[in-house]
Amino acid sequence: MPLVKTEIQANLRKLRKSLKSAPKRLTPEDVHKLRTRARRIASLSDAHSLPSLNKAKLAKPLKRIRKKAGRVRDMDVLTAHLAAMHSDEDPSCRTQLLEYLGAKRYRRADRLVELLEDEGSALRKELRRVAKGIAKVTGTKRGKSARKAHTRQSAQVLELTAGLGEPAHLTKANLHPYRLKVKELRDSLRMAGGTRDSRFAGALSQCKDAIGEWHDWEELIAIAEKTLDHRPECPLLQELKSVSKQKLDLAISIAEKLRTDYARPPASRTTGRTTASKAKTDREKTNKAKASSGKSGREKTQTSASPLPQIPERALKAVAGAVH
Repeated sequence: MPLVKTEIQANLRKLRKSLKSAPKRLTPEDVHKLRTRARRIASLSDAHSLPSLNKAKLAKPLKRIRKKAGRVRDMDVLTAHLAAMHSDEDPSCRTQLLEYLGAKRYRRADRLVELLEDEGSALRKELRRVAKGIAKVTGTKRGKSARKAHTRQSAQVLELTAGLGEPAHLTKANLHPYRLKVKELRDSLRMAGGTRDSRFAGALSQCKDAIGEWHDWEELIAIAEKTLDHRPECPLLQELKSVSKQKLDLAISIAEKLRTDYARPPASRTTGRTTASKAKTDREKTNKAKASSGKSGREKTQTSASPLPQIPERALKAVAGAVH
C-alpha cells in the first residue's frame, strides 16, 4: 500500500528535528540525515495527492538545502574512501589530497550552515503547517487521493521497470546515467508502497550503490589529477585508477544481473538462433501490417516507432508483490 498518513507525518517531523538541531559544525552523519530527509519530503510532495503538500512552499528551500548538503556529502564520501586506502608508497600525495578535500568540505559546510540559519526557521514553520494540514484530511478524502496516487505510482513503476533493459550495453560512458534511472525506479517503488526488504527493492538498491561507489572513485581521480602536484607516474593516482577499474567491473556485473533477472524476457536469454528467429517473425508481421497501408515494408520499417519493451513475468510479479 502507499505511504500512510502517519509515515508522511513522521518524515516531516524528522526533517523539522534535523533543521532545529543542526549544529554550527555539521558532522557527516548530520549532513547525511539532513540530505536524505529533505529528499524524502521532496519526493513525497511530488508523489502524493495531498493538498497540504501540493500547496506548500517547500520546493525551492528544500532544493537549496539538498544541493548544498549534497555537495558537503560528496566531500565526506570521497574523504572516507581515500582515508580507507592503506597505501604508504606516496604519503605526501595522499596527505595533500586529504587536506584539499577537508578544506573544501568545511567551506561547503559553512555555506550550508548559513543557509540553515537564514531559512531553517521559516521552513520548520511551513513543515509544521503541512503536518497539521495532513492531520485534518478525512479518511474518505485521504482514501480517494491515496488510491489515485497509488494507481499513478504503480503505473510509473511498471514503465520504469520496462526501461531497465536500456541501453542494450552498459559501458563506462552510460553507467552513471543508468544509475539515475535505477534510483528513480527505486524511489518510485518506495512511493508506491514497496517494502524496503523486498527482493526487487534490494536488487535496485544494490545496483544503485555499486554504480555510485564506482562514480565516487572516478570523481576522486578527477580531483587528484586536477589538484595534486605529482609526477606523471604517481603511485597514488595509479592505485586510484586500479580501484576504480575494480569498482567498474563489479558495478557492471551487478547491473547486468539486475537486468537479467528483471528486465530481460526469457527469450533474450536463450540461444542467438532463437532470438534471431523471433526477430525475423516480428519483422514479417510488421511488414504484412504495413503492406496494407500501400507503402513498402522497407519504407515503413524506417519510419515506424519502436515498440515499448516488454516486462518479463518475473518483474511483473516482483512489482506486484512489492506495491500491494
